[in-house]
Amino acid sequence: MKRFYLYIVLMAGLGICVSSCADFLDREPLTVPNNESFLSGEAQVRGYINGLYTALPSLAKFGMGVRGEEKNSDNILSEIYNKRLNGEETLFSSSEDWENGYKNLRNVNYFFHYYLVPEDMETEEVKSLKGEAYFLRAYWHFVQLKKFGNIPIMDAFWDEHATIAGLQIPQKDRGEVAKFILEDLDKAEKLLFNRSKYSGLRICKEAAMLLAMQVALYEGSWEKYHKNDEFAAATDQSAYFFGEVLRWGDMLFEQGIKLNTKETDGGVVNPGDAYGRLFNQNDYSNISEVLFWRKYSVTDGVFHALTGLVGGGVVDQDGPAGIAGDLVNTYLNADGMPVDPNNSKFKDFNETFKSRDLRLTETIMSSGYKFKSTAKGSRPMKVADASTGDKTINPPFLAGDGNAKNVTGYHIRLGVDTTYVSGDCETGLVLMRYADALLSYAEAAEELGKCDDEVLSKTLKPLRARAGVTYVTPARDPNFTDYGYTLTPVMQEIRRERRVELALQGYRLDDLMRWAADKVIVGKRGKGAYLGHDGVLYKSFAEDKHEALAKVLVDGNGWMDPLQELIPGGYQFNPKRDYLLPIPPSELELNKQMKQNPGWK
Repeated sequence: MKRFYLYIVLMAGLGICVSSCADFLDREPLTVPNNESFLSGEAQVRGYINGLYTALPSLAKFGMGVRGEEKNSDNILSEIYNKRLNGEETLFSSSEDWENGYKNLRNVNYFFHYYLVPEDMETEEVKSLKGEAYFLRAYWHFVQLKKFGNIPIMDAFWDEHATIAGLQIPQKDRGEVAKFILEDLDKAEKLLFNRSKYSGLRICKEAAMLLAMQVALYEGSWEKYHKNDEFAAATDQSAYFFGEVLRWGDMLFEQGIKLNTKETDGGVVNPGDAYGRLFNQNDYSNISEVLFWRKYSVTDGVFHALTGLVGGGVVDQDGPAGIAGDLVNTYLNADGMPVDPNNSKFKDFNETFKSRDLRLTETIMSSGYKFKSTAKGSRPMKVADASTGDKTINPPFLAGDGNAKNVTGYHIRLGVDTTYVSGDCETGLVLMRYADALLSYAEAAEELGKCDDEVLSKTLKPLRARAGVTYVTPARDPNFTDYGYTLTPVMQEIRRERRVELALQGYRLDDLMRWAADKVIVGKRGKGAYLGHDGVLYKSFAEDKHEALAKVLVDGNGWMDPLQELIPGGYQFNPKRDYLLPIPPSELELNKQMKQNPGWK
């Protein structure tokens, strides 16, 4: 790296900290530490670690954050489409990602370098804080691994070797990087407190176990599905990594964490609430499924804009967007059977949501639900529905403009503030959730040929039970997403479950990359709901809106086709290049030991 950064914000904000750091702000600048006193006691250690939390994902005072992130996949269609999906990234596109990742690693290693707490003062609290540092070093290496593949491992504070000669550090094969990450997480797990200590507000033992599962699953599937292409690891160790998922998962199961259900959550009233309440609460302290979360408080001046934007119909803060119809079609019927997206009944917007997986109506706006009362065009309109008679529905914002305009007919409901308050938002952000562990465990078990009924009974079956879906023995679904290779019926259902359970939570791109799923992307552009003049959706708009609706792009059969003019040939993702981001040319010029990623010349 050409430059080093000191990016430590010493504050107890964002609800992560549990003690004030104000006294620490008056100490000597971190750029000139006093090695005899710096990081030598619990207060200093806590203050420094609190600062490292600020780099973790958060919700901003402006913007959609994670909820709109999946326009980088096939889950959201946006007029401001993702450049990586369309093969438009350049050699210089990833410079900020590279620098930020190593900046964050440098900050963590700064902690280890100057950590001077005497052994007799290493309380359990101090040890757990040290465990948080190991977790964060693992976390940022994982971020870099996913983006860049083979990378230099930053296992020490490099400032003392900040010369051209000292920085000739070779990349490690991605398998070695993954094993280093797991070693750090093993150290973290042994030091960290359980979730119960800080109610999920700080990094905990269970979060370290889940991160280890995520790392092992990512690397195992990458090495399996990329073993015959340009992005293969030096050695295919996929079976080892899948085994690590199960080992860490077994450890996590012993912690007694439970899914959020009516039995565990007294706030559940309606059938879909057990899932929906994971995304619209200010406080997740008593929801044990949430292993790690971020708190916001208007009183403390720490708030965000997400719930207001979602309530106003925004899907992508950059421009008009909408949830992809393919995601909608992935949700099962309540009887456990897949839908046939070619069935003409789905021309009726209301039919799309009837007797389906409860997560569908918790994730996507449908008839009977409303946006914030202050939202543009939110006045309910009457429409004749042959099956139910006159029904009051909220038509999607198809005829407007700006970033609240919807291009597919499918708005986000996930996380909408059901009290419809206006102003600053303080809904918490879930960073890590137990359901992810169940999905990871089931996937790794099936990859190893071990996903029997016992495994399914503790992974997929409880997730479907919470969603009101009858569990049916998996059978091949001819309309399931084509990944370009054959999947077992069980793996189809695991991937289906992963897509819907984790929808709009920032997972989909990583999954497509590790599964070598370019066939899902290349030449595809996605569609939306039916907007033919004979359909409920069209009729839900007053006649004075029909002229505006005529400008909505549809295909020859009346289905919304928002990207037909922007990318007429579908996304042009390059499978020989775009699975990894380019290493910035300036870094290659500085460190001659590194090689550029495949396809980036």
